[in-house]
Amino acid sequence: MRDLLPVVALCLVAAILLMVFMWWRLRSRDRLSAAAQRELRAQWKHAQSLQDPVRRVLEAEKVIDRLLQALGYTGSFGDKLKAAGPRLPNLDALWSAHKLRNHLAHVPGATVSNGDANRALAAFQKTYTRFVRD
Repeated sequence: MRDLLPVVALCLVAAILLMVFMWWRLRSRDRLSAAAQRELRAQWKHAQSLQDPVRRVLEAEKVIDRLLQALGYTGSFGDKLKAAGPRLPNLDALWSAHKLRNHLAHVPGATVSNGDANRALAAFQKTYTRFVRD
């Protein structure tokens, strides 16, 4: 029995180290470099300065797409949302905003009400402020 004690202790230490490493990897995926944050801030400011609500929605999603890419997610915007889902504070609202963006991007002459545009922009902004410190 005493011969097993060092083996059990070693296994426990290894398990603890593995859990700390996994926690650290998950936490580091939520952080953006200072340079990435500066770039995203400038892009977000530009998107918010646009007067046309259609362009504002389109540009705001581009910023979030770049943000997710900077966090290491790949693929289409939808793929990135699926992969990042648990880390996003408002996944359902982001999907709704993305559907609106797709409608605006793919339907010629599509328009958007101020209310719908504001809801989409609020969803994008919540994600933006989750990862970018102003």
